[in-house]
Amino acid sequence: MKLEVDTSTPTVAKVTLSVPSDEFQREVRQGLGRVSRNVRMKGFRPGKVPAKLLEKQFGDDVRNEVKERFVQQAYGQAVEEHSLRPIAHPRLGPEDLALEEDGSFGVEFEVPLKPDFELPDYKGLEITSELEPVMDEQVEAAIEEIRKGQSTPTAAGDDGIDAEGFVVAKVRFMQGETEVMEREGIRLGPKAPVQGVDAEEFEKALVGAKDGDTIELAMTIPEFVDDEDARGKDGTCVIEVTNAMNLVPPTDQELVSLFGDEVSDLESLKTFVRARLEEQSQQREEQRQESALLDRVLQSVDVDLPAPMVEQQTEARLGQLTQQMEQQGASEEDLEKARNDGRADAEEDARKGLKALLVVEQLGEAEGLLVSGDDVEAELRSIAERNQADLDEVREYYGQNNLGQQLAIEILEKKVRRFLRENADVKDPA
Repeated sequence: MKLEVDTSTPTVAKVTLSVPSDEFQREVRQGLGRVSRNVRMKGFRPGKVPAKLLEKQFGDDVRNEVKERFVQQAYGQAVEEHSLRPIAHPRLGPEDLALEEDGSFGVEFEVPLKPDFELPDYKGLEITSELEPVMDEQVEAAIEEIRKGQSTPTAAGDDGIDAEGFVVAKVRFMQGETEVMEREGIRLGPKAPVQGVDAEEFEKALVGAKDGDTIELAMTIPEFVDDEDARGKDGTCVIEVTNAMNLVPPTDQELVSLFGDEVSDLESLKTFVRARLEEQSQQREEQRQESALLDRVLQSVDVDLPAPMVEQQTEARLGQLTQQMEQQGASEEDLEKARNDGRADAEEDARKGLKALLVVEQLGEAEGLLVSGDDVEAELRSIAERNQADLDEVREYYGQNNLGQQLAIEILEKKVRRFLRENADVKDPA
């Protein structure tokens, strides 16, 4: 095996691997020999399967394994002999690993390298707090939202629903005498109009609705109906009310009882809610400060990014875009246009993301901000709790999808962001 490594470009090492035919074929024969000792074929004893049969059934797989083994060997040797600092492994497709006509094997690949750059001063950065006090009005509004959320649906009766009530109804879209859509069991509230119906007219018509009422409203047929010819045309929305319900909020005592021993009366409920609002406000302000501080560090760093990684990340972003469009039924022409139109933005995002990754890693290394197994376990537990999922299932998902490294990077970024904030010079507003 012959190996040449070009390190003239600081962010990319170009590796050229060439394996003579006799060396490559020898490895293939040895690979087939190992297969022969383990394979079971009807009519042949282990180790006695004819070479032609082995070649026919396993030859391509063995050759691919040999190619990959030579590439991995070349990569490891290049890294060790030239003290390379790879940022990622090279990506090679089947078209890159073809054999030459004489049976020799040769391939060229690029190894993206971590660029050298200097971190700016990142301790003691000045930033002004934008934390605002929680006002009484915010506390009252929060309690009112809790009260609404705990309201009990009750039959509206002869008075019909109020502005906070709702109906369960059959909804039909009509274009003249033709029905273009029908849905049953739809929940409708006065403040959430059916698409295509005037909001004021909808609210006016729905307030006071009772069981058995039929409401007809002028509309423009929405674009989501199946009948393409009807879309955008004038029509009628017919609402046949099955159940009319009002929401009865809990009394003060019922509301207080929801919080158990932590709250004893309405005043202590206000104190409790204020504390939670202040905690949330503090968390938002800390996140704002961390983002601002990290952005300032990133803007102060000049990094020569490895072109293969930028291209790889750009293609990944474009791939996500086109996948979403494909799921929505976009044509090939629309997909191609989206890729062309979105390439500049995708590349810019790729550059920002890669730069942030490199800076976060170097800052974390400089400050000894390591990601431990306990950190990973705590993050997995937090993810499971947020998604109301089983911890073992979350752990298995991250393992099966090879997301461990991504998770570690996310944890490291959180540590770096927190470090910047805790070491910043936070000023009170004037």
